[in-house]
Amino acid sequence: MPVTRTPDAHFMTEARYRGQKVVVVSPDYADNTKFADEWMSPHPGTDGAVAMAMGHVILKEFFIDRQVPRFVDYVKRYSDLPYLITLKEKDGAYVPDKFVTAADLGDTSENAQFKTVLVDAATGRPHVPNGSLGHRFGAEGEGKWNLDLEGVDPALSMYQASGTEAAEILLPRFDAPQDTHEGGTAHRRGVPVGRLDTVAGERLVTTVYDVMLAQYGVGRDGLPGDWPAGYDDDEPYTPAWQEPITGVPAALVERVGREFARNAEKSGGAP
Repeated sequence: MPVTRTPDAHFMTEARYRGQKVVVVSPDYADNTKFADEWMSPHPGTDGAVAMAMGHVILKEFFIDRQVPRFVDYVKRYSDLPYLITLKEKDGAYVPDKFVTAADLGDTSENAQFKTVLVDAATGRPHVPNGSLGHRFGAEGEGKWNLDLEGVDPALSMYQASGTEAAEILLPRFDAPQDTHEGGTAHRRGVPVGRLDTVAGERLVTTVYDVMLAQYGVGRDGLPGDWPAGYDDDEPYTPAWQEPITGVPAALVERVGREFARNAEKSGGAP
């Protein structure tokens, strides 16, 4: 910051005087490291593993073990996490395919193939909300560019505590060599699914949120696949998994991830 954002560097110093904690992620002792209360120094090029492990902690503790209402409301309103995606078969399992669109449901309105779909939690039926790409480039979309859900509560997940239908999906392992240009090593993890009637026939669908939890290794009861048993389990993408890759202690990644989300929860920020 002192080098690349020199006019703004004073804000960091002033924020620290007001009690802000600063965590710097940098492989070397850079000019911004002197601002740090905590210095996470991953090996060059491995900061993505640190981020995945922090995300694992945040998703498990603030979305699954308990749900922070502010976080859940935020991702429902301002992210693609509630939107439906189809699954297609591959190698005895499934892989995430395309977003479900209004066109898949038989909608023939302008740009229907670019209007994404979610599930109304109150009715269990598909709903096409405002604000997707299909509303932005045509006369029919005028006045519908906003993200106003108009009273609809999106279902964030297809998961139910009992009776959930599940499917195993293949997800790439970013810590393994990519054997071919078509993909490398994958692991199998389960996602809750629903069945949706489309113009192409019945399709298995899940939400972006459900696939994200599977990718981060955050399991839920009743879902098949290989899941970490805890933060100390060397399975993607736990704090213990990232330590031999990055050199950053697992306990530090776990604690900073938790503090980051807890600060957002208490200060009214986003996850």
